[in-house]
Amino acid sequence: MLEVIIAGMWVVTGCGIVLLALAAIGRAPRRVALGVAGIAYAATLVGLGANIVLLVQGWRLPDLATHLGYLISLPFIIPAGYALTYKKIDRWGLVILGVATLIGAIMIVRQVQTLGIPFGYLNV
Repeated sequence: MLEVIIAGMWVVTGCGIVLLALAAIGRAPRRVALGVAGIAYAATLVGLGANIVLLVQGWRLPDLATHLGYLISLPFIIPAGYALTYKKIDRWGLVILGVATLIGAIMIVRQVQTLGIPFGYLNV
């Protein structure tokens, strides 16, 4: 299950980078940007489901309150970025959506760290 969470983190990171690249290029088609954000959100939800399965299976957490805080707030990050750009997805809207997606990826890394698993050099 942990591999699913890590793979989801990489998918969300890649989608965030693509959204920021689309913002750097200029005006991207709305459907493309929303499709990339949708892929990132789907990967976030799959990782969230895997995380819940780990909790149900009895994974011991060093800090349950922090982990639950990340678990509850993570599904709202990407939709909040979309809500800020609801009417018009222009260059700055794509930047907001890309940054919100990258924040989601960082929150997934923090979730893995609250599971008590070292995540490379990010646990320092």
